[in-house]
Amino acid sequence: MTSTTPSAQTDDPAGGVVKRRRDRAAREREILEAAERIFGERGYQGTSMDDVAAEVGVSKPLIYQYYGSKDGLFLACLARLRTQLLDTVSDAVMAAPDAEDALYAGFVAWFEFLDDHPQAWSVLIDEGMLGVNPAAGPAAAATDEVRAAFIDLIAAMVRMNLPPGRTPDEDEIQIVAQSISGATERLAIWRSRTPTPPTPQKVARTLQDLLWQGLNTLRTPT
Repeated sequence: MTSTTPSAQTDDPAGGVVKRRRDRAAREREILEAAERIFGERGYQGTSMDDVAAEVGVSKPLIYQYYGSKDGLFLACLARLRTQLLDTVSDAVMAAPDAEDALYAGFVAWFEFLDDHPQAWSVLIDEGMLGVNPAAGPAAAATDEVRAAFIDLIAAMVRMNLPPGRTPDEDEIQIVAQSISGATERLAIWRSRTPTPPTPQKVARTLQDLLWQGLNTLRTPT
């Protein structure tokens, strides 16, 4: 009897800590999912902490406790979506058997992710925040970081496609990466506003056909 009682008393606090951590993680996921939807539907300026608290069914002070401010909540949404998107695209690219298929697979993964997360595009690249002065706050700067991370991924794909012995021309690589990024952004916006958009596979195949010949010119040793 005496040997088991202390053990039970010792286990209970530890179990309580684990449960609280698990409960907080689940609650944070609910808050971020709700915030993603509301930011996506109403934009950054049109979203309030009251909106998010009401959607999740928690108090506004709790959200402030977790994230500090609306900027903090928006940044947390961006970080979550950025990780999910880049992981999804990177995994698709790395699983492709060759460079041409990698380009196609990356495009498909990009557009499928946006289809699976309908509000993600507005959160990731909020059109209302494009061109905003960096002094407007960290949330505006974070949107540029998301775009820069995707451009870096594209640039890495272009470098991988160069033949052995070809010295990379960084200006050419950046021109191509920026162009592809701009094309995918505009296509994402267009698809989000089209009642019956083309499938991710059709968009990816058309983009690949358009860009592959141009990328091949970079493969020619000089």
